[in-house]
Amino acid sequence: MSFFGRFVEAGRIVLITFGKYADKIAIIVDILDQNRVLIDGPSTVNGIPRHVISLKWVSLTNFKIDIKRGAKLGEIEKKFKEEKVQEQWEKTSLAKKLKLKDMRAKMTDFDRFKLGFAKSKRKAILGAEIKRLMKEKK
Repeated sequence: MSFFGRFVEAGRIVLITFGKYADKIAIIVDILDQNRVLIDGPSTVNGIPRHVISLKWVSLTNFKIDIKRGAKLGEIEKKFKEEKVQEQWEKTSLAKKLKLKDMRAKMTDFDRFKLGFAKSKRKAILGAEIKRLMKEKK
């Protein structure tokens, strides 16, 4: 029985954690050495071109597609769409958190004001309901 479940292998879906393409997923196409891998977006799907990246800059996910080392772009695109990797990724809690983080980062000053105002209204409604329930309980 293996202690580890995620391995650096061709076809493994990774989350890029640093650099220009941070918070996007890509596919390991080839392993160059113990520190670097060749990844591809595929570029036509999510805009990440084929390039070399350090393993310190990626995080392995549970997803894997069945491709051979050094697979061509067309084959990767086909498998990526067939296995609906993007849809599976968007269902994960990490993807949802990253999307929320991105939305908050893009908020304008007025958006932050509206959010704070809505939260204060919600808090007032909850407080009133709790008081009403406490009175009923007595």
